[in-house]
Amino acid sequence: MSSVSKDLDEVLVTALGVKKETKKLAYAAQEVKGADLTKAREPNAVNGLKGKVAGLNVNITPELLRTPSINFRGDGSILFVVDGVPIKTDTWNISPDDIESYTFLKGQTAGSLYGSLANNGAIIINTKKGTKDKRGFSVDFNSSTMFEKGFLSFPRYQDEYGPGSQGKYAFKDGIGGGLNDNDYDIWGPRFDGQLIPQYDGVVTPGQNYTTTFPNGTVFTGNVKPTPWLARGKDNLKKYLNTGIVSTNHLAVASHTDKSDVRFGLGHTYQKGIVPNTDLNTTNFNLSASYQLSSNFKVSANINYSHQYTKNFPDVNYGPNSLIYNVVIWAGADWDMNEMRNYWQEGKVGIQQKYAEYQRYNNPWFMAYEWLRGHYKNDIYAYLNMDWKINKNLSFMYRPSITTYDLFRNEKMPVSAGSYGRDDRKGDYREDRRSLFEANNEMQLKYTNKFYNNLLSVDGFVGGNLNTIKYAGNYSSTDYLTIPGLYTLSNSLNRPSISSWTADQLVLSGYYSFDFGISKYATIATTGRYDKHSNLPIANNKYFYYSIGAATVISDYVTLPSTISFLKFKSSYATGRDAGIQSTVGPLGFAGNPLGYGDNYQSPYGITRYAFSSDYNYEAV
Repeated sequence: MSSVSKDLDEVLVTALGVKKETKKLAYAAQEVKGADLTKAREPNAVNGLKGKVAGLNVNITPELLRTPSINFRGDGSILFVVDGVPIKTDTWNISPDDIESYTFLKGQTAGSLYGSLANNGAIIINTKKGTKDKRGFSVDFNSSTMFEKGFLSFPRYQDEYGPGSQGKYAFKDGIGGGLNDNDYDIWGPRFDGQLIPQYDGVVTPGQNYTTTFPNGTVFTGNVKPTPWLARGKDNLKKYLNTGIVSTNHLAVASHTDKSDVRFGLGHTYQKGIVPNTDLNTTNFNLSASYQLSSNFKVSANINYSHQYTKNFPDVNYGPNSLIYNVVIWAGADWDMNEMRNYWQEGKVGIQQKYAEYQRYNNPWFMAYEWLRGHYKNDIYAYLNMDWKINKNLSFMYRPSITTYDLFRNEKMPVSAGSYGRDDRKGDYREDRRSLFEANNEMQLKYTNKFYNNLLSVDGFVGGNLNTIKYAGNYSSTDYLTIPGLYTLSNSLNRPSISSWTADQLVLSGYYSFDFGISKYATIATTGRYDKHSNLPIANNKYFYYSIGAATVISDYVTLPSTISFLKFKSSYATGRDAGIQSTVGPLGFAGNPLGYGDNYQSPYGITRYAFSSDYNYEAV
């Protein structure tokens, strides 16, 4: 092992975009450079953080559109902050190539200035600005392509016995007319080549075939028995594709004595391992700053993300899930390749072909006919104005916005079955969401040293006005009148249409001061006062604070050569949760084929209902 000299006076960007020396921090914080995460490309900016930060758990899921689960030391609901501005993000709308570094503030002390949203910690994202190239101009192009096989190992499932129950199975119509030929378990007869009526057997009207099972059960029907064999032992392997993640990013930047400009444009294409699924994400980022005078600087940033796909898979539990159909309940009596022509002869667009017609679905039929579209536009932007009043005092004003609009639809074809939709007449659904959040933030900063630098003070007081407007519209047919026509007006029965809005106003005041005693110690304190519009008037205001101390022993005590750095730190913080519990919008209904109706806890502590259970919509 070779020794490495590390600068122990490094500076981190902490809460509200404030820079502080790492050794003076009284709480746990860690930085990761963005460049370390773009060498092995991940489709989501957060995926690459796995294993990079002590106490940070990142649970990556390979499914398209699934947001990785992130938490510090077991606690979730992490707040994301970009250049000092809290944003509502599903982490898909930030390009890794536009990120300079991540700073991780762990626990309530670290995130106390952001209020209850940061009770479990905050991830501070610092974006790239200008260029460090000595020529004052740079052009960067980054391209990567990654292939995915899907599973490190395939799940083990038995293929010794076929569909049915208690060793008995015989097909007639797939809806219970035969022997255990509907909604079956996979504990039918053992595959021994014996003759048994099956889904692809020849139907001979007027002809009766008799099948006798070892326990004496006799079945008579008009489907000609065929050899009972494990034709689909490798059905899952035959079904899945090799996935692709291809990313291309171009950045142009310039730097002068007074200005910095950077423009970034990137696109990521993901081909899913499930047939006929993909996801496209286009990101645009523009940052600029200009020194108008010696004491006044203006900087701005805008980030736009467009995400779109005509189809992404449902991987939740139920007949609407591909994995549910292929792995959990499908038997090995049918071969995946033989199911590719998924329409019954003479019934194209009307009736799928499968081994069962009450509960389950043909996987190819699901991939190419049961489609789920996703279209989302994200924007976050801020304008930052810094005025240096004198050498000790400065003022900052920063207005910012976060907004998105989302449209999802689902085309459930005729003959597709799921929980609660047993008539198999098809459905069409639309889900629209929009969020607009504005923050107007002001800070007055003060720094000074006294008594020949023996004492120092560095801090600020500030205020923020936060407004949020959230709206949604959810519409669904109640079965289709005309198969294959996916419009709300093509509803067999009266369609279900619901809309809702939710607004919020939060007024905040806060402070943060660090008091230094030469090189010996730093004492830090913060406080925040919030007033919520959607809390009961008698309890809509609350205050919380933190206090901490840090001392670097190695700065003033000679230590053994084996110890290069020794620091002690301690902190205490109070945490508050708004505790807002409110249900907004329709609750959906049990057994919905879209998986709608699942609730989740929003970042604001408000219970909302996300009408697509595989995606957490931000709510207020």
